[in-house]
Amino acid sequence: MKKDQAPTVAHGPASETAEFVFVTPELAVSWLALNIDNNRNVRKSRINGYVRDIQSDRWVITGEAIKFDTEGRLIDGQNRCQAIVAAGKGAWVLVVRGVSEEALVVLDSGAARSTGDMLIITGLSERADAKDVGAIARLQTAYQAGDVKHAASHIGGSYGLTKSELAEAVLTIPYIEFAARHARGMYRYLRLPVSALGVAFLEFSKLSADDTAEFFNRIRDGIQNGPGDPFLTLSRRVTSDLQSGAARRILPGQALFYLFRTWNAFREHEALVKLQIGSTQAGFTPIPVPK
Repeated sequence: MKKDQAPTVAHGPASETAEFVFVTPELAVSWLALNIDNNRNVRKSRINGYVRDIQSDRWVITGEAIKFDTEGRLIDGQNRCQAIVAAGKGAWVLVVRGVSEEALVVLDSGAARSTGDMLIITGLSERADAKDVGAIARLQTAYQAGDVKHAASHIGGSYGLTKSELAEAVLTIPYIEFAARHARGMYRYLRLPVSALGVAFLEFSKLSADDTAEFFNRIRDGIQNGPGDPFLTLSRRVTSDLQSGAARRILPGQALFYLFRTWNAFREHEALVKLQIGSTQAGFTPIPVPK
């Protein structure tokens, strides 16, 4: 669609209208001034993702509309408007006006499509692999961008991927579906997040396919050679973490630390007695670079 294209307005049964509008930053500011008082909180991570999509020309019209009620108040779309302002660049959106109070009751009550749904619908992943492929792509992208630095690192927040960015990541990470199937199988033997097992498989495979196979085979087969054996230390640490409380779960950053530290000890024939992640007071242990 061209910026100067004449709009075509569609009319609904109760005087609603729908049209595609090229929203400039200036127009977005004027719409934000019409925001209803009790609208949902602004989601900064979503806005940051939208900004990246707009600035990199990945923004696409999805059919999700910016909505105004019968009084002309903005009731849905504040995040998209905020993103257009922050990007300093306009974008095409669908705009629906005249939404009734009855519609407000059911607005957003349907189940949102997950990133896994998106990967299935677009054909980027098989149904059985979609959830794991998405999780691996997110963690791999965050790790490569330096967003996962230490054992207590969280992904998401300001680095949450948009669906466009996730699709691009899935397309550009070699063997990601194979990594997802492999990681899902390994989870039976080592209860670490599938995302971390998948990223470890991808990163280790870049260094040595043979050593990668041996590394995961030893985990699968439970091959351990007594005190100081990296695989024994890894197994005991994961078991201890999981038994320390029913509500406890091992985060992806922590899991990457365990796997990468064990890999380096395995490759360098080094005794590994402890896997210490550090603490808030003393600082958390950096995730080592696989060697």
